[in-house]
Amino acid sequence: MKLLFFGSSEFSVPFLEEIYNSSHRIIKVVAAPDKKQGRGKKILPNPVKKRSMELGVDFTETEKIDDELIKSISKTVFDCIVVVSSGFILPKKLLDLAPDMCINVHPSLLPKYRGPSPIISTLLSGDDKAGVSIMKMTEEVDAGDIYIQAEFGIGSDDNRDVLENKLETVGCPLLVAALDLIEVTGLATIPQCDKDATFTSMIRKEDLKINWKSSAAEIVNKVRAFSSKPGCYCLWRKNRIKILKASVFEDSSRHKSNSGREEKCGTILSADKKTGILVKCGNDEIVKIEMLKAPGKNVISAADFVNGYCVKAGEIFG
Repeated sequence: MKLLFFGSSEFSVPFLEEIYNSSHRIIKVVAAPDKKQGRGKKILPNPVKKRSMELGVDFTETEKIDDELIKSISKTVFDCIVVVSSGFILPKKLLDLAPDMCINVHPSLLPKYRGPSPIISTLLSGDDKAGVSIMKMTEEVDAGDIYIQAEFGIGSDDNRDVLENKLETVGCPLLVAALDLIEVTGLATIPQCDKDATFTSMIRKEDLKINWKSSAAEIVNKVRAFSSKPGCYCLWRKNRIKILKASVFEDSSRHKSNSGREEKCGTILSADKKTGILVKCGNDEIVKIEMLKAPGKNVISAADFVNGYCVKAGEIFG
């Protein structure tokens, strides 16, 4: 089939490559424009645009799907639209150019986690399984009928990077298999059960800050959900410290404060080479910090952080 591909993130790229290497032909790629990234605010090319150029695939970059773009697309001969992490909401005018042939790859087991942040929401919730849904697009976001789904387990140490890799490994061949079946025989769909739907929202900057009054499991899940980028953080000695790996410290009875007073949440209870950094959190629980990053520095272990910054028990992570 001749396809239009809409995608704008690093997550989109493996799907673009998988289709490119299949029997299907990508006629055009539509991606968001280049943007400023990082502390230096350098303009970096959109990863989908960059890979399209390397593959020699025609592409269009746009801020939004407007009438001018739709008019241009209407002059293109194609069979199907495929959307993977595009950042766009496709209007009805565009969907109508390919009735019943607009396909979206959604990284969750729909109807669970509809919306813009399904991967992060899966980890924040502490789920032990995830999946990919290949669905038919409708005007209502992520509410279309399902062509096919695949489910797999999530390890207790899996962070966002690991989960995205699993989703790509499972999802890329699943998408091409669905396209093959749709082309040859048609592929029946199954309606979603709307009453079982859950919804995600856009992630805000303030969502990245650790609340030490949360339970140990909630804090660890937040660390997993935002590692390695952008990384959740706390404040220490007036610096923003990113916490990139942490675990629930089970033997909390061995590390109660010896000060004779009740320590506040965020207090460093222990900081040494052997144990690492233990921090008190909600429910009188303890989080073990394992990997950190100071501003402008590389990611290091808790032991190296303790040595390099002379971290002391009794200091506060805010």
